[in-house]
Amino acid sequence: MKIDSNSLIGIVGAGIMGRGIAQVIARSGQKVILYDNFDGAIQNAMNSNEEDLNTLVSKGKISKEQKDTTLLNIIPSINIKDLSSCDLIIEAIIENKDIKQKIFKELEEICEDVIIASNTSSISISALANGLKKPQNIIGIHFFNPAPIMKLVEVISGLQSDKNIIKNIYDLVSLWGKKPVYVKSSPGFIVNRIARPFYAEALRVYEEGLASFATIDESIRSSGAFKMGPFELMDLIGNDTNYAVTLSTFNSYYQDPRFKPSLIQEEFVQAGLLGKKTNKGFYTYLNNKQIGRNDITKVEASKQNISEIYVYGSLGLANCLIPLFKQAGIKVHEKKANAYNYTYIEFNKIKLFLANGKMASQISKELKEKNIAQFDINIDYTSSNTITIATSLLAQKHIASHIAQLFLQINKQTIIIKDSPALIMLRTICMLVNEASCAVTNNVCDEISVDIAMQNAVNYPIGPFKWANKLGLDFILQTLNNLEDFYKDGRYRIDRGIIEKSMTQGLYYE
Repeated sequence: MKIDSNSLIGIVGAGIMGRGIAQVIARSGQKVILYDNFDGAIQNAMNSNEEDLNTLVSKGKISKEQKDTTLLNIIPSINIKDLSSCDLIIEAIIENKDIKQKIFKELEEICEDVIIASNTSSISISALANGLKKPQNIIGIHFFNPAPIMKLVEVISGLQSDKNIIKNIYDLVSLWGKKPVYVKSSPGFIVNRIARPFYAEALRVYEEGLASFATIDESIRSSGAFKMGPFELMDLIGNDTNYAVTLSTFNSYYQDPRFKPSLIQEEFVQAGLLGKKTNKGFYTYLNNKQIGRNDITKVEASKQNISEIYVYGSLGLANCLIPLFKQAGIKVHEKKANAYNYTYIEFNKIKLFLANGKMASQISKELKEKNIAQFDINIDYTSSNTITIATSLLAQKHIASHIAQLFLQINKQTIIIKDSPALIMLRTICMLVNEASCAVTNNVCDEISVDIAMQNAVNYPIGPFKWANKLGLDFILQTLNNLEDFYKDGRYRIDRGIIEKSMTQGLYYE
């Protein structure tokens, strides 16, 4: 049985996801039956879809005729037997395995031959197919909220899913105007698994008293070109939802320390501080406005002009700072790396290193020097407004203001956090790369699918593997090894895929 644009599609569940998926399919020109027997759910869904479409008309994104056609393509139903003639049925109900399976068994009785797809974000497709008459017809089609807007769709195969059906549905999802990716059923699939470090590393930095919520968020936003920082994003998602996904992933991977939940986030959940929906989470929300976003710890520049600096060795990703310094009238002396093979910027008896997974204080101890500092990685030092630094615990207090002056001369503000291995951005990106590599090693998906998924589902500016190409695998290996040496908790152990790739000195896909 082949599903195409002429096939009849059914949706079980008329909540936010179900009605959104129905709207997507109907806008592509395909007929869809939207079923829900909960009192008032169908009418609410139809009204909400009409409001959404009216907004698009008012913005000039669709015509009134397109709106009317879309609404006509959605057939509301409160009788599950109306789905009997459907070729594909997408389930979008509560995240409960037993309830989903009960619906699937009922659909198998009603329909002669049908493909059943779950919109689950976390439940195993293999488990959902267990005990059904035709487990080969059970697959996952995971849309992201809001379905009409978010481009990514994970097309998920269980152990018994028919490969031809998976390919067929992949092509169909493309016709609906979405970006599908193939995924093997596994906890968290691609996005919910690989995104864990984005939250986890920020929470760890805060738990260790290294920086405030606003400082961490600003560092991530500015350094990584992310639209939202981790704490404001958790507030938007809901701390209860985010914590539940993390806990589920942690337990699904047998308490692997890579996914360890945060006690801080658990405390917020227990206190009912869930984010925007309760008007208080990591931030306070007043009249839908976020309070405290600008409470960032920045350094006041010394106002003592820096006229020359020395650069020892290659700064790697940060080499693009050198022409910025030169354009600002700073004389740059480029030298070979020192005996320790460290690369750094030196001025005013200060050594400023690109973060590499060690604390600045560790480097102080190795070099037997006090005035040591580090600065974080950046997706684009040219366009970023800020640079994050940390100074050695042994350093004199004035060195932060001198570093701030250096960066101010190239029009950058300086954010400061307490001394920390890999600061904020570097540890986050290295862990995203590591988890992405692990997903590929586990045969969950391929490298291209990872980057497509993270860019289209959670709006990352670039995917983890593009970051890996920017940073270089040797640098990532060095950083993760240093983090694991520091914490010794197994969280930062390196995936073998990164090690193997580094041996070939190859880039990830071009």
